[in-house]
Amino acid sequence: MATEEFVSMAKTAISARLAERTLPVALVGLEEQYKKVLGLMRRTIETGESNSCLILGPRGTGKTMLVRRALQDLEKQFSIPNNDDYDEGDMEVDDERKDFMVIHLNGLVQTDDRMALKEIMRQLSREGESELGESNTSFSDSLPSLLTFLKAGTKAQYPIIFILDEFDLFAQHTKQSLLYNLFDVAQSAEWPIAVIGVTCRMDALELLEKRVKSRFSHRHYYTFPPSDYHDYIDICKNALLLMPADMEIQPDDDEVMLVGPSNRAAQLFINEFNERVKILFEDGGFSKVVQRIFDLMKDVRAFYRLCFGPVAELSKDSPYLQASQFYESGLQQRVDNKTELLKGTSLLELSLLIAIKHLVERETITFNFEMVYDEYKEFMDMAVVRGTSTSSSSGSLGVGSGGSFASSDGVSLRLYKKAVALKAELLRPADSSSKGPKEYRMMRVMLDASQISDVVLKHRDCPTIVARWAARRA
Repeated sequence: MATEEFVSMAKTAISARLAERTLPVALVGLEEQYKKVLGLMRRTIETGESNSCLILGPRGTGKTMLVRRALQDLEKQFSIPNNDDYDEGDMEVDDERKDFMVIHLNGLVQTDDRMALKEIMRQLSREGESELGESNTSFSDSLPSLLTFLKAGTKAQYPIIFILDEFDLFAQHTKQSLLYNLFDVAQSAEWPIAVIGVTCRMDALELLEKRVKSRFSHRHYYTFPPSDYHDYIDICKNALLLMPADMEIQPDDDEVMLVGPSNRAAQLFINEFNERVKILFEDGGFSKVVQRIFDLMKDVRAFYRLCFGPVAELSKDSPYLQASQFYESGLQQRVDNKTELLKGTSLLELSLLIAIKHLVERETITFNFEMVYDEYKEFMDMAVVRGTSTSSSSGSLGVGSGGSFASSDGVSLRLYKKAVALKAELLRPADSSSKGPKEYRMMRVMLDASQISDVVLKHRDCPTIVARWAARRA
């Protein structure tokens, strides 16, 4: 039986995985790269072997996740406490000696070598390895001090692992001084350090200067989107499955109480939830949604974005994921922003858009109101001749059967001006410097014919004759 507490913990755990705040249940398709990165870090810690490597791959292919998983496993092996959520104001250092430390840098945050060096010294100072972070010296003074500090060590010193996210941005720093000196220390086999760069630029190695490249170990590991559909399904399924560790309660006394194995009700909820997830992936309609994402981009994060809505809707009354929720979420993901702007348009505005569509199909790229209205008037004349708009259409379109086009011309022009003024995303002037009456200014539509057809299909009160006119090719 699902309780509100169980559902809340399930939502929290799955949302954290979807937002990539926590690591996935298992690595899929990255086992080889993981072993190599883990081995490189372990050799630095155990034998004092300094080294460097680059992890390259498109965004969302698991580069950072791979590094985080390796660090997590090393922390467990060497009994290192996890300090991901530390308080920057608390600078107290534990007296107990740790086996290694990690310095994280990000090219989006540390935009030059001075800021990067300051962050390195701050993190070293926080770990109690150096007091350099307390000084307010310039870059030219701080860099020699840091190099002297690192080069004065031996292989028996405290290993340091440098993680450089957005590595390509560090390569754009002036003279690449930071990279040169880090690689130089790693190559000199003095203080044991490992420099691991993470980047989405496949040509990052070519960005390095010759002197920097000569000190790099030229180890590089690649990550790619899953090429096999079954691997993609496994990754997606692992994000939604619950584990016993996900069902934990943190009481006020800071003692963790497992709700999974030790509580039969919680375990039953986990089993039922996971069984529903497996059934979900066997659903034909859901499989088509996932298959479409895989065929288009093979991006795991695209599936994660699809899941946020259904996971947020979990509640005590609806504790399990349902395929219908993903259908709706998939439609919302594919919403065209431009066609959304046209929701609630009047029938006359819709008719003017259809007239524009026919002009565009005849390769009339630029047009003015008179050209659009002539196209609209031609349709109305045809409808009157056929006798299909003498009653119902005349009221809907604002045009009488006796040919009272003068009043409709004025109404249409006002709506056309409104479209130009309020919906600048849809109609743009062909020449920004053109002047004169608006009905004669040349315009360009920012929609294609298929988007206008979608607007017609979604219109609630569109008469059949107007729908047929829209479907007819010019």
